[in-house]
Amino acid sequence: MQSFFHLFFAVALLFFKSVNGVDTTAHTATFPLHHGTVNGKSVWYILTDASDASVAKARGLDFAPDLANLASAAVATASLGAGGEIAFAGAPDCSPTRTYVASAGGFPPASATPGGVADDAYSPFVRVNGIAGVLNAPIVATGDGPFDVEHHRNTQDRVVAIDTAKNTVTLVLARGFVGGKPVYYLSTEASDPVAASVERATYVPRLAKAGAAAEIPIGVVANGPVEPSGPQGLAYLTLRTPIADDATAANAATIGSPFNVLSLVPNTKAPFADNGYSPLWNVMVVGTPQSARITSYAGIAPIAKPAGFVVNCPAIAFGDGSY
Repeated sequence: MQSFFHLFFAVALLFFKSVNGVDTTAHTATFPLHHGTVNGKSVWYILTDASDASVAKARGLDFAPDLANLASAAVATASLGAGGEIAFAGAPDCSPTRTYVASAGGFPPASATPGGVADDAYSPFVRVNGIAGVLNAPIVATGDGPFDVEHHRNTQDRVVAIDTAKNTVTLVLARGFVGGKPVYYLSTEASDPVAASVERATYVPRLAKAGAAAEIPIGVVANGPVEPSGPQGLAYLTLRTPIADDATAANAATIGSPFNVLSLVPNTKAPFADNGYSPLWNVMVVGTPQSARITSYAGIAPIAKPAGFVVNCPAIAFGDGSY
C-alpha cells in the first residue's frame, strides 16, 4: 500500500475522512472494517454514508441526505448491541461463482451471474436503533475466516485484502468522472443481476423498491471509445479488460472500469450541507455509439435513457487526472 504522502498528493480530495488510504496505482481503497452479526453469526461490514449530518460528521462518512427518502421496502432494520456492534436482519450469500461471458459485441453478455446474492432480509441501507437516520453499511465478508480473497467464496467480489485483527479491508474501486474531473467510487450492490456481475457487486433485488426520491442519476456509455488513451463504456470494459477474472491483490491494477459519469458528489467545501447527494444511482444508458469520452453529466443527460435498475456506489475521492 502506498504511503499517505502519495495518497494526498495523487488524490485531490477524499469525500469522507474515515477512509484509511487510497492506492491510485492499484485503484483500491482501504476502509475500517466492522464486526456485526446475523442470527448470531459473524458478518463484516464497512460504513460509507449517513443520512443524518451529525452521524456523518461523528463517524467520518459521506453525508447523503437523500437516503432519508428511501422507501421502507429497501431499508433493513438492525439493532445496536453492547460495544456498538450491529445485529443485521440479513446478509449476502457470497458463495456463488461470479461469471461473465461476453457476446461478440461485449455487452449485453452471452451470459452473466452475480457472485454475491442477498437474502430477502438484506439491504446495505439500514436503520439502527440508537443511531439517527439511515446508514449505508455494505456487508463485505461473512463468517470467521479464513477469508477467500482470490475467488470470493465468503467475501464480496471487490475485496482484495481483509484483516480482522487490524480491522481493515481493501476493495477495488471504480473510476469515472464528475463535472469533467476524474473521480473514484465504490460499487457494492446492484438491483439487477447482470449489473451485479459487471460491477463485481452484490445482487440485492429489494433495492429496486428504493424509490426515485432517494436516487440520483449516473451515466453509462454502452459503446464508447476503446483506445487505451481514453476508453469508456461497456463494450470497452467487456472486450478489452479481464471482466471474467476474479479481482485479487495481484491483478487489482488491471481490473477495468467503464468510466461512468456521476451527476453529483459530496460538497467538499461544505461536506455536511445538504447538496442532494446520494450513493444510490439510477443508471442512465447512452445507447448511441460515442467516438470520444463524455466526462460531464451535462453531456450524458440529453442522450441517455433509464436502464431500469439502481446501483449502490459511494463516492470516495477525486482522482489525479491520470486515467
